[in-house]
Amino acid sequence: MGSFPHYEPVLSSKATDFLIRLRRSKQETLVGLLQKLADNPKQLGDYSVKDNTGRDIQFMLVGDYVIGFWADHAVKEFRIVNIEKV
Repeated sequence: MGSFPHYEPVLSSKATDFLIRLRRSKQETLVGLLQKLADNPKQLGDYSVKDNTGRDIQFMLVGDYVIGFWADHAVKEFRIVNIEKV
């Protein structure tokens, strides 16, 4: 995975709200999953949906969660826009 420069995971307010409502152990697990996703910023999700700006948001099933994300390559940020429990 380390073929790309470090991308910083950045959570939207919606994703942050989801994360802070979890128990601490679940938070730590999920943060680890998000960092692993950010380590491979050019990956594609299981499916994508265009947002209201026309940007493709990738959605991936990871463990018990569906995570919506896109990579902002200009600033090396991995934008997590949505997290939902399956």
